[in-house]
Amino acid sequence: MAIVYLHIGMPKTGTTAIQNFMWNNREILEKHGICYPDLKFHYLHIPYARNAHFLISRRTVTDGAIRQLPDPAEYVSVLDLLAGYGKHFARIFLTDESVWRHWANDPALWEKLRDDLKQRGLDLRIITYLRRQDQFILSIYRQKVKSSYTSDSFYDYLDTLKEMYPVDFLAYMNMLSECVGKENLIIRVYEKGQYRGPEQNLFSDFLDIFGLSMQNGFVAEQSEYNLSLTDSLFELRRILNLLPKSIRKDPIFSQNIKTMLANNSPYADEPKTSFFRPGEQAAYLESFAESNDRLAREYLGRADGKLFYDESDTTLPEYQSSTDILLRETILFYANVVQKMEEQNQRRDRELAELRESVFLYRLKRKIKRLFTADPVQRS
Repeated sequence: MAIVYLHIGMPKTGTTAIQNFMWNNREILEKHGICYPDLKFHYLHIPYARNAHFLISRRTVTDGAIRQLPDPAEYVSVLDLLAGYGKHFARIFLTDESVWRHWANDPALWEKLRDDLKQRGLDLRIITYLRRQDQFILSIYRQKVKSSYTSDSFYDYLDTLKEMYPVDFLAYMNMLSECVGKENLIIRVYEKGQYRGPEQNLFSDFLDIFGLSMQNGFVAEQSEYNLSLTDSLFELRRILNLLPKSIRKDPIFSQNIKTMLANNSPYADEPKTSFFRPGEQAAYLESFAESNDRLAREYLGRADGKLFYDESDTTLPEYQSSTDILLRETILFYANVVQKMEEQNQRRDRELAELRESVFLYRLKRKIKRLFTADPVQRS
């Protein structure tokens, strides 16, 4: 019976990097009996590599509550496709980190997926990476600002983040265990010191799940995804999110942010800071100590009860915006915008001049043609 490996994130655990790595090595995966299919259902702004997006592609309102449900027709079509792949491959790989959030509180969806796959001769395994809760909440806040979803300060947005993203990992794993079986959960920790494989990086750790290694011919591109903004650029981006039109919909603004980041500002080596107030980051992490301990013991078999071994960066100073640096970045940002607009204006002036010249030549040719084709009497 073929096995469907569904990688659900969690978000901010290198999912984009994993997806690109696996997608770029699809031919090698196939040689080892693993299919990473392009399921042909493509969605706006969703990369092809996120091939499990069909699970969360539609929203349905039920009893006044918004629930994330798959489109019935797409859902059935994809499962039938997977059944076809299962006749030729022992393992099928699906991935989309958004499943983590959207299916967190609906056991019925997991049970339905398990049963529907079973009816088609497919078993289900769920892959998830867990990131230290305080690091995750800081990272996802940065991502929300970077993606123009909020202009709120960290504490103003914190309750929203807590509601959106499940961070009680034990409760989540217990729910999944009841739905699909504890033996079908593959739990890894997003922490450098815990990666498996000779290279001890995220890619070698992920391949280890399938009994493979980088030595099997896999190639990792030297690319960095989801580059982080410096603190000053982050603050500038947060302020720009107050604009009535999203900065993401303004090519000049969004490209300028990327350009400034790529140019590596002299202030890129700013000291590490936290959005938590002094003492509150460690307290936030401590609030999960008991459930993390139980998860490590019950699911990972760790007698020491340690889920995360890296306990650093819990007492970082609170981020304070530097007026001087922010002013400098603001001036550079808008100066670059003006330069980009001037470049566009000059390009359009050249295009307009070329258009005028072509129109002039066209009209001149028509006049000459009429002159030589007109009646001789008229010409005289």
